[in-house]
Amino acid sequence: MDRSAGGQVTAATNNTMTVAEVMAGLAVAVVSAHPRNIWVRGEIASYRRTNNGAIFFRLADSDQSETQLAMSTYGPRARDIERKLDDAGVGRLKDGLAIRVRGAVHLNEKRSEVGFAVTDIDPAFTVGRLEMQRRVLLEALRTDGSLARNGALPFPLVPLQLGLVTSRGSAAHADFIDQLSASGYRFQVVTVHSGMQGEGSASRVVSSLSRLSTVSPDVVVITRGGGSQLDLSVFDSEVVARAVADMSVPVIAGIGHQSDRTVVDEVAHTSVKTPTAAAELLVSIVSGFDESVVRARTHIASEARRNLTRHQHDLAQHRNTVASTTAVLDRQMVALDRLGADLVDTSRSVIEASREEIISLAEKIGLLGPEPTLARGYGLVTDGDGRVVRSVDSVSPGDVLSVRMRDGTMRV
Repeated sequence: MDRSAGGQVTAATNNTMTVAEVMAGLAVAVVSAHPRNIWVRGEIASYRRTNNGAIFFRLADSDQSETQLAMSTYGPRARDIERKLDDAGVGRLKDGLAIRVRGAVHLNEKRSEVGFAVTDIDPAFTVGRLEMQRRVLLEALRTDGSLARNGALPFPLVPLQLGLVTSRGSAAHADFIDQLSASGYRFQVVTVHSGMQGEGSASRVVSSLSRLSTVSPDVVVITRGGGSQLDLSVFDSEVVARAVADMSVPVIAGIGHQSDRTVVDEVAHTSVKTPTAAAELLVSIVSGFDESVVRARTHIASEARRNLTRHQHDLAQHRNTVASTTAVLDRQMVALDRLGADLVDTSRSVIEASREEIISLAEKIGLLGPEPTLARGYGLVTDGDGRVVRSVDSVSPGDVLSVRMRDGTMRV
């Protein structure tokens, strides 16, 4: 019985595998399931790059993040993958990035997990996914009116009070400030430094914009040097795009080079290629206003001189007219004086002649009156009413008559 038991134990022992044997069998099974290099797509998580250039991360489906595949690549292959992404404008690998990679499945016996040795990458897949996400966001912003909101704000006539969001110590910051300083205009810049790469960069930019809203600048400028598409990914984020759209003052975006154009470029009031171009735009606007003031001043001075000359000419003409009129009046006054003297002389002559004629007429009238006749002894008979009695037929018996004689009147 013991032997039987011992025999069973011996048989069981002979059928038992070691851990190494199990892992070796699994490795064979894994490789047998995928004997050739295959393409795998997913989103990166837990990205890590060592000092010697080795790259480790996990790849998961976007809708099943719990199921992950351990990925790794080393040496020249890792550098080649990074170069391909950079040439395509994607930049470095990072968490959340959708990729399509080629490689071989293997079993990491030390970690007891299935791994994937990456040998190649498809940059076009990543670029396409980023562009698709960008288009979806732009359509959402267009639908709710955010895309055109900041662009509809009136641009200040003289934007000298500026708010600036940029990376501390960056070339973009230096280029922007240097360009403004070289203009000679008195720009006042409130700078809020904000990291624009890495985890939390979107929230930092939003916070910077919020801080600038409290100081009420004329214009807000966001500057950053160009780079790969991923280096600029913060400006493709929805929270940053909406923060720019909701600003109460115009926003100038100067965050890219050449073909780089982000969602913030689309949402901002004005987009230019570089920080230097943003400064040049502001300088040109202020310079344009300055030149318009100079032109207006010159025009006003010219018009004033022209009007003064015209009025001086008119005044000279009026002065000549007045002088001419005065001369005419003087001549007319002399003539009037002569006419007055002639009139006086003529009047005197007329009056004297008239007086003599009146005297003559008076003498003649006197001769025609009754006095001369009465003086010769005649009498003038009148009735009671004072009428002259010219005939005896006009007198009745008993009428009272008066007889006027040379020396008096008597009643009869």
